[in-house]
Amino acid sequence: MRNFIFSGLAAVAVLGLAACADTPPSTVVVTSTSPSTQAVVVPGPPPQAVVEFKPPPPPGSTATTWQPGHWRWVGANGETWEWVSGQYVTPPAGYNYWVPGQWVSANGGWNWVEGHWAA
Repeated sequence: MRNFIFSGLAAVAVLGLAACADTPPSTVVVTSTSPSTQAVVVPGPPPQAVVEFKPPPPPGSTATTWQPGHWRWVGANGETWEWVSGQYVTPPAGYNYWVPGQWVSANGGWNWVEGHWAA
């Protein structure tokens, strides 16, 4: 049941971002929230998510989890967005599923919220 709910929430987030994908980003603001953490604020949303077909898990792997792909802001060499393809990974001990990262509207732009493992 968790996977179904999780998939639905991810789809809603992707559809919400895709609806705003007309605005191209022009500048980036980097703010420091602590000495070791920086938040990147992009003025426009990422492009529409790439449709990826999840391949079967690698042969012989029993405890792998699919991490879906996402857009990463690179803002260099004339390229602003880079697609990071999905992949299978082995969860750390004690964790059951991956909560994907997402771009959220905040601070007058768009912030990347990192994905994380959940029990």
